[in-house]
Amino acid sequence: MDSKPRKLLDEFIPEAIGKQFVIPVYQRKYTWTVKKQLVQLMSDLVKLIEDENDAKGHFLGTIVYLKLINSNYKTERSVVDGQQRLVTMFLIVHAMRTFAADIYRKKELDNTYLTNQAEPKDSKFYQRLYPAVADGKEYSLIASNRYDQLDKSSNSNITQNFLYLQSELGKLIEIYSFDRVLYALKRFEIVYIELDEKDNAQQIFESINSTGERLTASDLMRNFIMMNKSNEEQTELYNKYWQKLEDIFVDSKHMEDFFRYYLAAVTGEYTAKNLLYSAFKNYWLEKVKSSSDEELIKKVVRYAKYFEILYYKQPSGQYKEILSDFQSQESMMPAPFVLEMSEWLREEQKITENQFYKMLEIVNVYQIRRSFNGDDTSRVARAFPTFLKNVKKYVADEGSENFIDIVKYVLVENNKSNNMAMPIDKALKSNMINMNAYAKSKLIRWFLEKLENINNTAKVDLDSLSVEHIMPQTSTPYWEKKAGVSGEEYTELVNTVGNLTLVSKIDNSAAGNKDFETKKKIFEDTLHIQMNKDLYNMGEWTNQSIEERSNKLISELIKMYPYQRAAGTYDDDGSRNIYLNKSGIKAEGYLNEDDTVKIYPGAQVRSNASDIESDTLKEVRDELLEKEIIQEEIGGIIFVQEYIASSPSNAASLLIGGKINGWSAWTDFEGNLIDDTLRKQ
Repeated sequence: MDSKPRKLLDEFIPEAIGKQFVIPVYQRKYTWTVKKQLVQLMSDLVKLIEDENDAKGHFLGTIVYLKLINSNYKTERSVVDGQQRLVTMFLIVHAMRTFAADIYRKKELDNTYLTNQAEPKDSKFYQRLYPAVADGKEYSLIASNRYDQLDKSSNSNITQNFLYLQSELGKLIEIYSFDRVLYALKRFEIVYIELDEKDNAQQIFESINSTGERLTASDLMRNFIMMNKSNEEQTELYNKYWQKLEDIFVDSKHMEDFFRYYLAAVTGEYTAKNLLYSAFKNYWLEKVKSSSDEELIKKVVRYAKYFEILYYKQPSGQYKEILSDFQSQESMMPAPFVLEMSEWLREEQKITENQFYKMLEIVNVYQIRRSFNGDDTSRVARAFPTFLKNVKKYVADEGSENFIDIVKYVLVENNKSNNMAMPIDKALKSNMINMNAYAKSKLIRWFLEKLENINNTAKVDLDSLSVEHIMPQTSTPYWEKKAGVSGEEYTELVNTVGNLTLVSKIDNSAAGNKDFETKKKIFEDTLHIQMNKDLYNMGEWTNQSIEERSNKLISELIKMYPYQRAAGTYDDDGSRNIYLNKSGIKAEGYLNEDDTVKIYPGAQVRSNASDIESDTLKEVRDELLEKEIIQEEIGGIIFVQEYIASSPSNAASLLIGGKINGWSAWTDFEGNLIDDTLRKQ
């Protein structure tokens, strides 16, 4: 590492003759703007011009670059930090060039700052600056003097800043002279830090950027993969792979979310958002021991394409309805699970297309039933990586021909007794009949549309309609008589699913709270919709009508998304399942042969920190919270991922707090203490 102060135009850039400053593809686009940076820069320039003693300099900041020799034996200065000020200075020289009095002054600027004259003009090394890929087109027009081709209305900062600099410098040259302005420009100073391959450029980059505008985890991942490579290698990786990711995930935040799902898919564990980059680095460094960067990034792109098909693309083909149902839930909870199953289908060919979509159908039923049942989604949000690990284990043991039954077993049978259960028909009916369905209008709208279109060969256009009440929300003596209730009970009744349909909001508002015969007129324009045709043919609308329609709609939902049951049993030795019910805490786990304990998701954790006697125990809990293995909820703390504790006692202590003899706290499936039945003698 070498560090020195330098005048940017008088020393630093002229000393780079024969070399090229490269803005790597992993860097952000050029972001300096006229208002935020350039107005102040021109103000600073005026002060330098008007300094009568010519003694002042102006410090612009630091430029950090990595010195590399590329495959053509050319020296690259790959800019790690400081690209904004460096690119701006090149734009300034290009703007000054437009005011050079003759061809000789232009050549002086070209030879000193802008070009490598020993290179052919069509060589990529001819220009002294190689900008970021995203800015390359605009900069190329400026560097080749094709100013008339610049789009003056463009949002490009390269274009707008060049035009502004050209205008402002022209004014200063008119006032002071070309040479005086250029002399002042030569007094802008920087400190440069030159890194070589022995320096940890990535670590330095992370340290520098930790104090500035926060980079997303996906930004850091891209930089980590591409840094320490030549510009040629970076450009190839970017064009072949990373560009595909950016095409799929326009927002870097969405790309960051995708990487979290990707890591969960390939490792079987969710990573806390604040630890995502660190986890990715550890994963990559381990995998790159046996694979190349290109092979690894190719796999990432593959999973991104799976994600695009599952979540973004318009469903079509034989399995259109299943994929439409999946997308309609707008749930990222199963993303790690379905991504890895996509890899099983498309790359590893462990399962057939029919098996894949049958699996997706089961996931749909699981999510849809829980949504309509009003179940807490946070309990399941982090459980899918655990489901994935179990499916992998059982398929490895039992074979892929049992794949569908195994998925049913893992999602349904294994969760029957915990808070991640798929609701049975009776529970679903009981909860839905009194549910405030209007409060879930988006879910209800999807269901009513689905119900209307399910038997139609041509899809009915329902876009102009909204979820509206039949019996009005505002009660009148007429409607209270029909409802048989008033007050809060009336409100509860009118918001149930049986009292909702799809009609024009304007028409429904116009009908207001008038009698049913008047309300029926709003259905006249939508008689092509079967559900409204049925309502139109009814003689009256009462509480009994609503209850009957609610039961009918709920039955239709249950018929469309039937409860799933596995035919086989695939669990670990059931005799080693263990249970904890102590101090108000309930948990399930599995006692491994080495006496470690697998704590299952859904296990409760005693949340009163004052009851935790050991500082070490508190540290473990804090770490599990940070890693989002356990999660705080209104009712307490629960495990949302599987966790291996070193012993029954450590597992019990972690769950309850304090020192506990786990052998006397956990019981087996028959209710006996595991000290008596499972402890090795």
